[in-house]
Amino acid sequence: METNEKIVAIIGITEAIKQYGIPSQFCPTIAIIIGALFGYAEKPNSQGILEGIILGATVTGGYAVTKRVGQGALAPFTKKPGYENLEPDDYRGV
Repeated sequence: METNEKIVAIIGITEAIKQYGIPSQFCPTIAIIIGALFGYAEKPNSQGILEGIILGATVTGGYAVTKRVGQGALAPFTKKPGYENLEPDDYRGV
């Protein structure tokens, strides 16, 4: 299995597990474990496990960075309205 395929598989399996109700805080650990399993399946020794752990950690970090950059890019479009200019007797009750 190529590295690109492993990356897609790790992300897909992690997202599928998250859909079953596992809290998001455990997803990085799950991704690292899945990466270690893929590494062991390819090379059944300590080097394969270490490569898999590194791949799982890389996938986790890359996903987090991409998500954070995406949220930053969308921030101007999702700005919440400011209530500092409203008068006290406004119909909103502020």
